[in-house]
Parts: sequence; C-alpha cells; structure tokens
Amino acid sequence: MARTLPALSVAAALAAFATLMAVAMARAGWVFEYPLDDVYIHLAMAEQIRAGGYGVNPGEIASAASSPLYPLLLMWFPGTEIQRMLPLLWNIAGLGLAAWLWGRILVVSGYGDGALRPVGLIAAALGPVALNMFGVAFTGMEHALHVAATLAIVLGLLRLEAEERVPLILFAGCFFTTALRLEGLALGLLAALVLWRVRGFGPAALAATLTLLPALAFVGTLTALGLDPLPESVQAKLSNEDTTDFGPVTRTIAQVQVNIGKGGGFLLLLGCGALGLLLFANPRLRAVLPRSVALALLLAGIAHLMFGQIGWMDRYEGYIWAGLAAGIVAFAIGGPRRLPALAVIGVLGAGATTYWQSWTEHFPWNIRGIHLQPVQSARFAKEFARVPVAVNDLGAASWANPNYVLDLWGLASAEARFKRIFDPTPGWADPLAEARGVQLAMIYEDWLEAAIGPDWVKLGELRLDIRRGYLGGAEVAYFATDPAHVESLAAALRAWAPTLPEGAFFVFEDGVE
Repeated sequence: MARTLPALSVAAALAAFATLMAVAMARAGWVFEYPLDDVYIHLAMAEQIRAGGYGVNPGEIASAASSPLYPLLLMWFPGTEIQRMLPLLWNIAGLGLAAWLWGRILVVSGYGDGALRPVGLIAAALGPVALNMFGVAFTGMEHALHVAATLAIVLGLLRLEAEERVPLILFAGCFFTTALRLEGLALGLLAALVLWRVRGFGPAALAATLTLLPALAFVGTLTALGLDPLPESVQAKLSNEDTTDFGPVTRTIAQVQVNIGKGGGFLLLLGCGALGLLLFANPRLRAVLPRSVALALLLAGIAHLMFGQIGWMDRYEGYIWAGLAAGIVAFAIGGPRRLPALAVIGVLGAGATTYWQSWTEHFPWNIRGIHLQPVQSARFAKEFARVPVAVNDLGAASWANPNYVLDLWGLASAEARFKRIFDPTPGWADPLAEARGVQLAMIYEDWLEAAIGPDWVKLGELRLDIRRGYLGGAEVAYFATDPAHVESLAAALRAWAPTLPEGAFFVFEDGVE
C-alpha cells in the first residue's frame, strides 16, 4: 500500500481537475482560459523580470505579484503562447505533488495496513477532492504549489518519529512554503520550533533559516528597488478590508470575524477545533513529538484566521486546510478504535460540504467569464486601440502589451492605490492618466466612479449575456480620456465589436457609434 495510496490520490486529483477543466471549457465554447485574470499579472511580471525590470510596464518598478517565487517560474518564452501555458503546467505539477504527499501522509500515519486499509483507500481517493486540491490548481495561481509545500512540512514532521535524521523533505517544505506565499512563515517557523524541541538547535536553526530566507530576500529586493517592503498587491487587498481603520487588536478580532463568516474560514475554524479536541481525546498526543506537531498545525491554522485571507475562488485558505486535514487524519490514529474512520469521514464531509457549491455553480463558469470580459478588453487594447490604457483588471491587459497600462486599482501603482483609498477626490485618475499618455480607460464604473476625469467621454460598455464566474462586475465601461480621442477609439470599437465571441457584446453610448 506504500505505493497504492499515493498513486490513487494522484489519479483522483488529476481526474477531478480534468473533469472540472473540461466542463468549464465546454461552457466557454471549448477555448482554454484561466479562471482568474490574476494569472496574467504573474505572466506580465515574469515578462518584465526576464527583460531586466520588475513590474508590468517597461522601465516602471512595481510589485504587482505577492508571490516571491511564482513569477520567476514563468519567465520562459515571454509574451508567447508557450509562456501562457506555464501556469497550467506548474499547477498540474503542484496538484500531482500535493496529492502524492497526501497519499504518503496516509501511509506514514498507518492507513495502509490492516483494518484501516479500507479507510485509507477512501481517504486517498476522496481526499484531494475534499481538500479542494483540484479547485486550487484550477485557478492557475501559485497556491497549488503552496499546498504541496505545506504537505511536505507535515509529512516531514510525521516522519521524525520513525527516522533518526530530519527528512530532507521537511527542509524543502520550509523553504518553498515561504518562497511561494508569505503566509507560509507561520507554519515554517512553527515547524522549526518543533525541531528545536525534539532534535535540538542545529536542525531548528536550519529550518528557521530556510523559512525566513525567501521572505527576507523578497523584502530586501523590494526595498532595494525603492518599493515598500510589502508588495502593492498585498497592500491593496489589505486596505480593502472592512477592518482598515481599526487598531491592531480590534482589527485582528474583526479580521477573524470576517474570515469565519465565510465558508472557507468556518471550515478552518472547524479544523482547528477538531485538532484541538484530538489533543485531549487521543492519549497518543501526550507524547512530546506528536503533541508538538499537532500544536504547530493548530497554531498555524489560528494564525491564518487572524491574519490571512479567505476565499476568492477558495484559494487563499487551501494550504492550511490541507495541513489541518492531514493533521486530523494522522493524529486520529492511536486513540479510540473508531476515531480514524470518524476523522476521515469528518474531513471529507466538511470539505465537500464547504466547497460543493463552488465546484458545481461557480468554478465551471469562470473560464467563460474571463474569456468574455477581461480577455476581450485586453484584445481590444492590444490589437485594435493600440494606445496606453487605464484599467482595474490589470492582468490580461498588461501581458504581452507593448503599450503602457495604468492600474487604477493599485496592484501595480502605489500612487493609484493611495489616491483610490485615502484621497478619492473627484476625477483623481485624470492627472495620473494624463501624465502617462493614457487615451483609453476600461473600468467597472461603480468601482471607480470617483476616478473618472471631468473630460472623459464614455464610449459604451462591454456586456455579457449572463454574468457568471469571479468577475468584478457585469459591465466594463470604456472611456476616452480626452474628447480628441473619441473618433479614433470609436472607429477601433466598430472594427472590434463584430469580432466578439458569442456571449459578449458592446453597447455604444448614444452619439458615439
């Protein structure tokens, strides 16, 4: 069973991923697209890094990506269709690795032998689904790889009990968990504390160093480039929370309330509660090593509820839900006879219940929504208008675009982020657009109403027949930032509008067509 459970997990994960992708592509007219515009932000960053810059526009430094490592993995064949496929390939690899690690955790925990073998087979086959591994990989972001790094840490910690040396996979997990997402700091440092307690200072110092190194290198690089220590993308998202104006303690409490009010956050709360109960219910966890590992996972889960984000295609909490689920399943063994089966049923049931609606009602429409809205807007900007543009969906518009792209939401512009959040005077985007020669703005009007300049002329709206998927709005409003540009942009729109795929259409403003 040492090979059977991991192989079964990988097969189940890839089958679920392929099924979801096929359904989503069928609803999009059999085109391949990513379900989030954010994927293209990483591709645009990678394009500029390969060219010797750092940002989404040549010669302009900006920290639009929150992952230290992921843009570096996408640098090859910049601006080509091959590069566009790299996120898909990395996510398939991350999904396969995460599923394999899940299967190995089941084997190391004892689910491959004796009376627990049937439970292990069920956990191997359904775990990658209940843990939403395939849904996380579907996003095309760095989170699937982050799930794998997290499970590498869990597997390494579980193997400490049987091995004299610290498994190398634990050190690899500590490095990559932070290299992929800064949220990995909590679990990586807690794993180092476990090592310090059971194996001494040397292994603990190495694990802590490997955990901290990517984060320090990332912060140091941003600072050396003249940017804030935290990426603009992180600051923009944090500033949009309802807790922005609170003090640190009140903000943390409010953040927990916001998080547990979402399905994924409540799932993490349940996972933390279940792992906490095992600390008291399972005599095995009275021993120093298993108790320390369980506490590390529990504290990492609590840390994410306090300081992390939940949702937006259920990707932010995926790594820690996988870690908590692995801990619950692993530490259910050694207690009452029925506890392992109950733990597996609980993990599978809680995960499926939480994410079922996403799998069946939301995710299958995402490719269609992205293909019909931000991708078509980007196609107009790059192939028809061919002028500098301002947007609030940055990704597709900025990748492989030789013209300037002004990010009004602020993921790639500290100035725009500050104006939008702290100084939203009427027409605040107009000076920014004028300074950069922007002629066209494509925005969600209700998101950025205050940004619209006094002389901007509305050309019309890109609309969808059915709004589905994770989109910021049902219509994208197109503006000429100066009356002098109306005629040329209207001509470009007249050429582009008939080429829109079925499901999207452009409605001209009165007097423009």
